[in-house]
Amino acid sequence: MRSSAAALALSLCLAPPALAGSCAGMGDLLTFIEAEGGYSVPSDCPTVDRSDLLASVPALRSQVGAFIPATGHILLAHDLDTDSTLGRSYLLHELVHAAQYRSGAQLHVRCEGELEREAYRLQTSWLRQKGEFREAMLLDWAADALGRCPGDKMAMDY
Repeated sequence: MRSSAAALALSLCLAPPALAGSCAGMGDLLTFIEAEGGYSVPSDCPTVDRSDLLASVPALRSQVGAFIPATGHILLAHDLDTDSTLGRSYLLHELVHAAQYRSGAQLHVRCEGELEREAYRLQTSWLRQKGEFREAMLLDWAADALGRCPGDKMAMDY
């Protein structure tokens, strides 16, 4: 998520938090997040919704997914193919955010950028394990650009 303002805007557009959804079809992603990120595998998962809200909220137009802490929902672009390796990596990224908030990690970071950096790190690690090196490299740039706190310098020099 890019900003608290975007999270607030989306939370106002959504109904009250739904009961957590099934983890069916996410077992491999959750196991990876547990092994690589140290987060516990939940017995229930966030509700995953396909939505055009990402395109309608200006701060989120360029995103294919978002985790909304206020509701516990994951929103995915309606045209994201979660059967593809790249599409599943975006679901994994949002599941990392859900795990971060479930564990209280957001209370122990300097800024939201640190949460983004970790989500991208796990996403790119998963992509590399699947042999998707080009996509991982491109997302490394996003991790560096979006995973900074105010005052941090770019880690990579392009």
